[in-house]
Amino acid sequence: MVNTAPSSASNPPPFIYLIAVLLLGQALGTTATSILPAVAPKVVESYHISSSLIGYQVSLISLAMLFSLVYGGNLSVRWGGCRVSQLGLALCIAGCGVAMLPHQGFMLLSAVPMGLGYGLVSPATSAVLMRFTPAQHRNLIFSVKQSGVPLGGIAAGGLAPAIAVWVGWQWAFGVTAIALALLMLCVERGRAHWDNDRDPRAKWIADPYGGLAIVWCDRALRLLAIAGAAFVVMQLALLTFTVIFFVEEMKLGLVQAGFILMASQMGGVVGRLFWGWVADYLRDCFKALALLGGVMTVTTVLCLAITPAWPMLLSCALFFVLGTTASGWNGAYLAEVARLAPQHSVSAATGGSLFIVNIGKFLGPIMFTAAYHATGSYGSAFALMAIPSAVGMVCVLQVRQRAAAPSTA
Repeated sequence: MVNTAPSSASNPPPFIYLIAVLLLGQALGTTATSILPAVAPKVVESYHISSSLIGYQVSLISLAMLFSLVYGGNLSVRWGGCRVSQLGLALCIAGCGVAMLPHQGFMLLSAVPMGLGYGLVSPATSAVLMRFTPAQHRNLIFSVKQSGVPLGGIAAGGLAPAIAVWVGWQWAFGVTAIALALLMLCVERGRAHWDNDRDPRAKWIADPYGGLAIVWCDRALRLLAIAGAAFVVMQLALLTFTVIFFVEEMKLGLVQAGFILMASQMGGVVGRLFWGWVADYLRDCFKALALLGGVMTVTTVLCLAITPAWPMLLSCALFFVLGTTASGWNGAYLAEVARLAPQHSVSAATGGSLFIVNIGKFLGPIMFTAAYHATGSYGSAFALMAIPSAVGMVCVLQVRQRAAAPSTA
């Protein structure tokens, strides 16, 4: 018989250790996938390509993530969520190694193992966290774990440009690979306790589109997923094109532009904690996400006002606020998906929901690149991302209105 309750094994790692390793896994996975946008000007110099093409590598990462989300959902049942997260980290290490090889084609190919690995991490860790987190603190704890995404962006924005200037951009990938390997060892300490619900008899792949069906057949989950796909467009635009925008149009140095990227990701850390707390305080995740969507829409339009004459501190402030929303919705979002999902289907529903979100991740950089080519300005392209932000807000308001309406049954 498979044990489905948290283990009572002697001397299990404390809950804070679980949160720490899951947070670091999210952070370092994000760092691996965010290095290229952070050092894009140096890569452009090395390979003599257009900076706007960097977005296609980011889109390929998202495309590979879709494969993991569809076919990797049942691996957590068979191996346990922590083991699957270790597999994801190992694939990210492989992606970093490929990116260091001396040809622009390898840079593109590195997106495949990175995307496959990164796509395994979040659903697997959500399933683990759902079992061990007190219900009254779920939105906040999930937000803490998901704050690893902007923390990874901070590491990429703050460290990768400096490493690129000092010793070469390839070493930004090398340092990240070493950190990922060390984290895999740290996860092993508590894996037996955290993965005590695994079922070795479970199929490797069980109904690969089942998670997507769970989400699409439930109106609340469906609209929530569409909102996430809309919100993530701005998140990817912020992560992918901030450095390029400030280097090429605002004429800042690479390290200075990296600081602005870092400010936006610091905003993401604050935003995930803040919006998770707001959702718990209001006891209404949809209302919190609607407020977030409104702030994101307005702040995105303000990017039109940025000029080379702006003080760097003001640019950091604007992108910090933008980051609190563009990178701040994920924790409360994933907690709400976990709450709405059928029992024993949290990982599958999370994977199905993130599949739809990753369609937005795949299309977002392509949309931004098209907007840039249409307007000839990165600032205008940022402002146009207010459209998907508003779409996400409308989706959340619709499902909240439906949930608040009295039943006619």
